[in-house]
Amino acid sequence: MSRLPGRKHNSAKAALAGLLVLLAAGPGIALAAIQASGTALQPFDQWQMLTLPEKPPAAFVVVGPDALIVEADAAVAFLYAEVTAAPGAQLAWRWRVDRGIAPSAQDRVGEDDRPLAIHLWFPPPDAERSLFDRLGGLFGYPSIGRVMTYVWGGKHARGTVFEHPHFDEGRLTVLRGTEAGLGVWYEEQIDFAAEYQEAFGEAPPQRLYIAISADTDDLGGMSLAKIQHLRWSLDDRAAANEAHTPGQWSARP
Repeated sequence: MSRLPGRKHNSAKAALAGLLVLLAAGPGIALAAIQASGTALQPFDQWQMLTLPEKPPAAFVVVGPDALIVEADAAVAFLYAEVTAAPGAQLAWRWRVDRGIAPSAQDRVGEDDRPLAIHLWFPPPDAERSLFDRLGGLFGYPSIGRVMTYVWGGKHARGTVFEHPHFDEGRLTVLRGTEAGLGVWYEEQIDFAAEYQEAFGEAPPQRLYIAISADTDDLGGMSLAKIQHLRWSLDDRAAANEAHTPGQWSARP
């Protein structure tokens, strides 16, 4: 079991503002692109972490190659990896929250706390990449254009969709909302390519970043969550909506 160290990051919105400060910290771990479908992504201890200046960092504790505990005590941080999605692959995982926080509005900057979220960060077109983007890529930092975020938390019902409050081109979906129970495993599967096409009118880039975050720094509070089996899946059946009691894991019918 290992606790991942943080790295400073200057802006949650642009994700690369203040890059010169980051570059001074030196290069990070090299990331291997994932080509396979229907398999787990690279082990969590190979992911990289971004923290925000003057914000206590959330903690990511690796308890296995595909199992992660996420803790946030008035804190925020992102754990991310660069990946390559095979055509037709969907993203699947299971997650649970053991300790939640007060529900907040997910579409309002400064109030959008949540115990857990999955982010898909898509690079901007080459013609739109700034100098900071290009320099950041040399050191393994994410260059972010469009964003799709899937949230556990908030005061909204499952399936609520917002324009992303932190990005000009982004979409935020409440995947588990007011109905979700504590201490309960939920299985998810998202057809992110279809949702990207719906949101932006074109197919997504195959190369992207996946990030996991916890965010309790705006309104305070402590959260404890777990995520397991984050993987590509070629199974096009919808993920089961029913909950699973702690310790249980059943396949979709």
